[in-house]
Amino acid sequence: MELRYEEWRPAARHLKNVVTAYWHVTGDPSKVSSPAILPDGHVELVFNFGDPVGLTGPAYTGDQPARTVVGILASTVKIEYRGPVNTFGIRFHPARGAAFFRQRATALTNRLRPLMEVSRTIDAAFSKLLEGGWRPDHETSRAALDQMLLDQLAASSPVDAAVVAITDELTRGEPLTTVAEMAREIRLSSRQVQRRFVAAVGIPPKQFVRVIRFARLWQAASMQPPDTWAALAAEYGYADQAHMVREFRAFGADPPSHLFSPDWYGSTTLSRVPGPSEEDVRSVQDAILKRR
Repeated sequence: MELRYEEWRPAARHLKNVVTAYWHVTGDPSKVSSPAILPDGHVELVFNFGDPVGLTGPAYTGDQPARTVVGILASTVKIEYRGPVNTFGIRFHPARGAAFFRQRATALTNRLRPLMEVSRTIDAAFSKLLEGGWRPDHETSRAALDQMLLDQLAASSPVDAAVVAITDELTRGEPLTTVAEMAREIRLSSRQVQRRFVAAVGIPPKQFVRVIRFARLWQAASMQPPDTWAALAAEYGYADQAHMVREFRAFGADPPSHLFSPDWYGSTTLSRVPGPSEEDVRSVQDAILKRR
C-alpha cells in the first residue's frame, strides 16, 4: 500500500466534544490519482511534516503552510504532492472549531490560513510542543497534545450550546428538514437560528446539510467500491447518478468514479480506532486521505 491513514479519538474526556478525531497520513502518494481536499463541514488544524505540498482552489493557492487552519469549505482544493507524505490533522466539532481559535466562524469559512495568522498564542503553544520531537505515533506525544489542547481550551471563546445541539443532530444523519422545525425544537425564531448557526458554524444550516450529505457519500465511496454509483447516489438521497455527479462538480471535485478509481483503492490503507459512540463523524480528510 502506498498511503496509510490512521484516525483516533482524543483520550482526554473534556476534549471529546471538541475534537472529533486526530488523523495521520503517511507514505508515497505517487499512485493516488486526483488528490484533493473535499468539503466535509469541519474545521481542521493540519500539520505538514513531509515534503512540500502545493494547493490550488478558491480557498487557497500556494504551498501548504507547515501549520494550517482549514475552515469549512465550499469548494474542493486540489493537491500537488512533491514527495513523501507525513501529515497530521486535528478535526474539530463544526460548531466548536472557530470558538477554540477565538475567531468568528465566518472568518474561517472557505479559507486555509497559516495558524500564526489565526492565533499567535495557539501557534506558539504548538511550536513549543513540536520542539521536543513530538510525533503523532507516540503515546506520550499524544498525551502531551491532549494536555496542550486542554490548556488552550480553557481560554477559548464560549460556544452556542443550542447550535452545538442542532449541529450534532444534523451530523447524525437525521436532519430536520427546515430551519423553522429546528427553531421549534429549541424555542427560537427561524431568524435567530439562522443568525446563530452562521455565527457559530460559518455557513447557513441548509448549506451545512448539503455539505454533510456530500461528505457522507464520498466517505462511503472511499471505504470500498460501490456496487453501482447509481445505487450509492440513491442511498444518500440523490435523485440519480447524474444528480450525484453534478453535486461533485458543484463542489469543484472530479466525478466520483475518477476520484475513487481502482488505483485509488489499491494504493491506500485506512485504519480507524473506533470512538465510544457510533455518532463519530468521518470527514473528507479521512478517506480521501485529504489526500495528504
